[in-house]
Formats: sequence, C-alpha cells, structure tokens
Amino acid sequence: MKRKRKAKKLRILILMMVLLGVLTFVVHSLFSQAETIPSSYYDLDRFENASTGFKFYNDPDYESKIGIDVSEHNGTIDWTAVTGTGIDFAFIRAGYRGGIEGKIHEDATFAYNMEQAQDKGVKLGVYWYSSAINTTELQEEIDFVLSLVSSYSIDLPIVFDMEFFDEQEGRINTLSVEEKTDLALMFCDAMEEHGYESMIYGNLDWFYNQLDFSRIQDRNLWYAAYQDKPAMQDRFMIWQYSHTGTLPGISTNVDMNIMPVKNK
Repeated sequence: MKRKRKAKKLRILILMMVLLGVLTFVVHSLFSQAETIPSSYYDLDRFENASTGFKFYNDPDYESKIGIDVSEHNGTIDWTAVTGTGIDFAFIRAGYRGGIEGKIHEDATFAYNMEQAQDKGVKLGVYWYSSAINTTELQEEIDFVLSLVSSYSIDLPIVFDMEFFDEQEGRINTLSVEEKTDLALMFCDAMEEHGYESMIYGNLDWFYNQLDFSRIQDRNLWYAAYQDKPAMQDRFMIWQYSHTGTLPGISTNVDMNIMPVKNK
C-alpha cells in the first residue's frame, strides 16, 4: 500500500513538473513575441527638427522628403523662390465642393500652380476637397478632377480630402462611418483605375472614428497633426506637421509635410 502511495505521489510530482515546464515555455514565448512586435510602423521619436527648420526622419534607412500643400488661399506663389528652399514636392488643390451650398468649384490657382511648379521641377500631387453626400455626387467630382489633371504629369497621389465644414449646416454631417468610407474608397479606386496613385487625408479622429480604419489601413494615408512628434502608430505615407510654415515666395502661412521614403 505504501509503495502504491509513493508511486502515485511520484507520478503527480512528475506531472506537475511537466505542466510547470510547459507553462514556463508558453509565457516565455509570449513575452519574446511581444518584444519583437514594434509599437508603431515608424519609430516616432526619430522625427526631429533639422537645422533647415524642416522636419526629418533620423533613420539611415530612410530619406526625408519635404513638401507643401497649397491652394488659392496661399495667393500667387513665386515658385522660383519656393524651389530655392529645398522643397521636394507639393500637393496642389484641384478644387472643392462647397461644404454647405454643394457646388463644385475649381481652385482659382490650380492651373497656375501646376504649370509653374512643374516647370521648376517640383514633384506634384493633387488634392480634392469633397463634400459629396452620395455616389452620384462623388462621380461628378471624380469626373471633374480627372478632367482637370489630364493635362499634367502627376508624380504623387491624387488625394481625397473630406472634412466637417460646419457643425450645424455642413452637408456631410449626417453621413455614417461606412458611407464616408465608401465614398473615400470609391474616389481612390477611380483614380487608380485611371493610372494614378491615390491617398486619403485626415487626422486621427477622421481615420479612426469617422472612417472604418480596417478598410483604409492598406491605402496611402496623409496624416495631419500639428505637433512636435506624430502620434499615429499605423502606417502613413505623409505627415502634415504644420499649418503655419513660412517660405520665401509664399506670402501666407503654408502647410508643411514630411514623407519618409525607405531607401531601396
């Protein structure tokens, strides 16, 4: 009887040791895996201020491209002076649909900015401010944008920019998350079907609360946040880090952007 009890205790002890070993292995594996998963797509602390006054991404595997985005609100731009500052790219507003009245407008300086910037060798993208509330209106905007850009060489994406215009009367205020996401993706798909890259503009609230991020996370994203370091941990193509930049050749404040480009 005593031998049986001893054998039983021994089996229990061995089983406990095996279970402890398995548990230790599992816990170690989980912690090891967690340590290898980066907390964000970029190392956000590597975004620093350069001596030029621009931002740069301090990583030898990346090259920092600096750009601006402009519209008629920036007046008549002296692109010769702008290119002398070291700017690599620019996004030019093609136009917009009125946030309340709903009419489509071409930006008053679109053609001038495209022609002048292109003549000076600036890499160009285009953005469109949308207030479409259904697919019929969005198709009108798509057709309008495609007609505007057809005469130019576009190096960078054509961007869908939708924002709340007015808390009380803004025409997109009643759109659901899925409806806004559908419109953004419809615009992007149309641009790509015509041979252009596409991109979606927004801040953290827009990407994560006003759109369905699971549906846009694989798209090019233009992230807006006016602060010293970005906070977006998911992948973005461009960070708009300031709306109060100053440059020779532009009489107003201008939006400043950085695009980290991984070396090939």
